[in-house]
Formats: sequence, C-alpha cells, structure tokens
Amino acid sequence: MKYYALASALVFFTGSALADTVFNYDGFYARMKKSEKVEFSDITLAFMLQKAGTNEPCIVDRALITTDISEAALTIAGNGELILPYDDLLNSRKALIVLQQPDNADSCDLNFKLRSKMPVPQQVSVAQLRKLQSQFDELLDSLAGLGKYWLPDVSGLTLHFGAEVMAQSTDTTFQQQLLCEQMRCRIQLPASLADTATVEFSKVPDHATPLLQQP
Repeated sequence: MKYYALASALVFFTGSALADTVFNYDGFYARMKKSEKVEFSDITLAFMLQKAGTNEPCIVDRALITTDISEAALTIAGNGELILPYDDLLNSRKALIVLQQPDNADSCDLNFKLRSKMPVPQQVSVAQLRKLQSQFDELLDSLAGLGKYWLPDVSGLTLHFGAEVMAQSTDTTFQQQLLCEQMRCRIQLPASLADTATVEFSKVPDHATPLLQQP
C-alpha cells in the first residue's frame, strides 16, 4: 500500500516559462522513454503549458526544438499541450526546447500529466477501464522512482468530455461508483465490481486521466 503524501501525482515538474525560455530536451526524453514502453500502449505522457496557477493554456508565440545543426518548429495544441518528438538523435545531440512569449504575456507553468491516447468508447466495460487504470498506476510508479512509496493508488478514472454528460449503467453497484458533473465523470473501480459490468455515456469521452485514491 502506498502512502498519501502528495496532493496530486499527475504533476512531476513545474517551471516558470517567460519570454525565450529554454528547457533541456533530455528531461522530457527520459520521461517519454518510460511512457513509450509497449506495456503502456493505451496511455501517454502529455506536456501542458498553462498560465501560472490556472488550467488555461498559456500564450506562446513560437516553440522550437534546436540542436547544434538543426532547428524545427513545435506544435502547441489549443489546450496548451506541447507536442514533442520522441527521438534518440535529438537526445544524443543535447537538443533544447525554446519557448518564445510576448513581452506582456503571463508566466506559464509546465506540467507533466498522464492521459489515455485514444478516446474511450461511449459504452465501456469495467474490464476495459481497469486496463487503463493498471497502466496509469504502473507508469506513475515508474516515473516517480523511489517516490512511488508516497504516491496514492490509482483508484479509478476521470473521463473528460467536450460537453455536459450523463452516464447510465444497468449494474446497480457500478452505477453507485459513477459521479458525473458537467464535462467529466469520476469512476471508482473497487475490486468488488464485476469486469463484465458496463456503462454508457451520453457523449463519447474525449480522454481519461487517473483518479487518485484520497487519504
């Protein structure tokens, strides 16, 4: 059993990003090297650039990845996710990530978080959800190293949607583990739930993130 010393295990590093901020690529690469293993094929590690102290995307004019012989533009998604290549050569050439912001822009936090790679089916079974839960739990432990003994367990999933959502299960026990509020549903997955139990959502989920057990 892990101890519950952290309020959130989804954020592994937070740094301030101002105009022309530079990050070493090797820190990102080391984390991606773990998340790219075949046993974590259904989940990914997302790098989020957000206005300091908020969940809002930060304003970045341009993002680049550079080495001594190359320079390439990086994509930042509308939600603030920085899309990075997983590349041995970039790592060996000591690549740098350069963020260029307007002079008057708010500072940004850089957060690392886990999410599912693909949308979750609109009708999904407990067995499918447990597979994601297990991968999240194992990858969190791998990323945390010795700190895994102080991490909370992944007790279920939070499903995120593009609009307000409702959920319904024909399994009464499963229905009691569902809590949907506005654009997300929290799902607890205790061992007592049958793997064959299913839930159907009024919308197709966009992605899933780990739900951490409360102390």
